[in-house]
Amino acid sequence: MGEKYFLTQIKHDAEGFAKGVVVKDTLDGARQSFHAYLGAYGYGNAAGVDYVACYIMDTVGRVTDSVVDDRRPVPEV
Repeated sequence: MGEKYFLTQIKHDAEGFAKGVVVKDTLDGARQSFHAYLGAYGYGNAAGVDYVACYIMDTVGRVTDSVVDDRRPVPEV
């Protein structure tokens, strides 16, 4: 079967949370998609998106890359 990499993508906007898992054959391929997702939705690049998380995991459960960009407002106490 060979090595596989699982890219988990999560984002939050006014509609709620959306998530997905993409299967890639190489770590480089997973990382390219990881950075593309962050570039499209993270760091204030997409209006209304206030949370983005991406993780890459291999077939034995090692998380090789992870980023969380959390811009959700903090409720006042």
